[in-house]
Amino acid sequence: MRALTAIFLTVLMSLLAITASSQNETDTTEILGLYQGWRDAVENANIDGYVAVLHADISLRPPGAQGLDGRDKYAVFLEPVFESASYEIQIDNAPSVTFLGSAALVEYDYTIYRHDHIDSTADLPPGAIARAKTSAHYIDVVTRDSSGAWKVRLHSWQDWPAEI
Repeated sequence: MRALTAIFLTVLMSLLAITASSQNETDTTEILGLYQGWRDAVENANIDGYVAVLHADISLRPPGAQGLDGRDKYAVFLEPVFESASYEIQIDNAPSVTFLGSAALVEYDYTIYRHDHIDSTADLPPGAIARAKTSAHYIDVVTRDSSGAWKVRLHSWQDWPAEI
């Protein structure tokens, strides 16, 4: 009987591991799709598309500036950002997803090219990317929202030194 119990437990643990691995693959695909949509929104100056990937309780923590909390405040932050310039994203290291229980850590390296709109009079808010070229290491936390969709809950980064 003990041998049968041990076999049963081994099979059960294997099935649970396979199920968890399959779920992680599905979640990873969903999260990576979220980041593709986010990049598209940035490059198309689409505030609604950008905000759609954010959790309602998003925390923005830019380097060297006061952070902000909440999707509505983030949307207001983005208005002068997109009014003043257009952006291109170069993927230096693609997003990598690490699951931490019901959340995931997403790390990636991007170089952002900012192209000023000559006729813009918008003042950039503190924390907005202001240089023509900014390379950074990003670390985000993503969680599920009330609908079960993965959303960015914390967005932060560390700039690499500017090129001389």
